Amino acid sequence: LGEAMEAWMEGMKDVLEPCFVLLLAWGLGSVIGLVKTADFLARVLYVGLPRWALPALVSLLAHAISYACGSSFGTMGIILPLVGPLAMKLGGGSDYLLHCIGSVLGGAVFGNICSPISDTTILTVLATRCGLQEHVNTISPYAFLVSAIALILGSLPVGLGLYGPLMGLALGTAALVGIVMIMGKPVHSDE
Repeated sequence: LGEAMEAWMEGMKDVLEPCFVLLLAWGLGSVIGLVKTADFLARVLYVGLPRWALPALVSLLAHAISYACGSSFGTMGIILPLVGPLAMKLGGGSDYLLHCIGSVLGGAVFGNICSPISDTTILTVLATRCGLQEHVNTISPYAFLVSAIALILGSLPVGLGLYGPLMGLALGTAALVGIVMIMGKPVHSDE
C-alpha cells in the first residue's frame, strides 16, 4: 500500500502543473469572450482595410490569439464570426471567403501546436516526459517556418491575386521540401 501511495503521489506531481495551466487557459478563453474581443476586432479591422490584406491579417491575428490562449477552437470561435461578414463587406466572393477562413484555420492551429498553455503541448509533455520549455523550444522553429512560408507564398500573393490557392499550396509545399532537402540531416539508426 505504501508503494502504491508513493507512486500515486509521484504521478500527481507530473499531472498537477499541466492541470493548473489548462485551468488558466480556460479562464483566459472565458475572459476573452466576456470582454467582447470579437466586437472590438470587427470595428478595428473594418476601418480602411484593403481587400488583399484581410487573409494575411486574419492569419497573423489567429496566430497571436491561438498562441496567447493555447486553443485553436477558442481562436476559431473568436475570429470566424468576424471574418465572414468582413470578407463580404470588402467585396469578396465565395473563393475569397474560403481563403479568409483557411487563413484563420491555419493560424489557429499554430498556437495549438506550440503555445506553452495549449492542451496539445501539455499532453505531449506529459506523454514524452520532456520539459515544457524544452518542448516549446524544439517545436517552435518548425511551426514558425511553416507559418512564414504559408504567409509569404500563400496568404499574401493569393490575396493580391498573383495566383490561385492551389498554386500557393504547391509553392509552399515545394519550398518546405526544398528546405528539408537543403538543411535536413539524415537520421542514422543504431542498428
